[in-house]
Amino acid sequence: MNTAERQTKQKKVVKEYLASTRDHPCADTVYKEVRKKLPKISKATVYRILKNLKKKGEIQEIPTDVSRWDYNEDPHPHFICNVCGSIFDIQEEIEVPKKQDLKVGRVENYRVVFCGDCKNC
Repeated sequence: MNTAERQTKQKKVVKEYLASTRDHPCADTVYKEVRKKLPKISKATVYRILKNLKKKGEIQEIPTDVSRWDYNEDPHPHFICNVCGSIFDIQEEIEVPKKQDLKVGRVENYRVVFCGDCKNC
């Protein structure tokens, strides 16, 4: 098996794991879960795959104290619990400004993050 094939398989397993969860896992969790299928994968490889998937717009990075990852790359707001640290997708529609040119510059992308205590806390 050559390196290109192995990388493709590794990327596929990482994407499959991310698609299977709504927990917005950190890279260490992705690594631990992917190792169940690919025991020889390195942590560096998982980090590199995550960064490349983000760069290609295939996943979102949610910046918290530790970056978390979301398979749903469509712009959508998140709720982060101040108590337990859980991250939830918000399904309700949130009104965002339509205008792409602001006084400070041109908007290419946006993130909406709400913080508070989740209903479980």
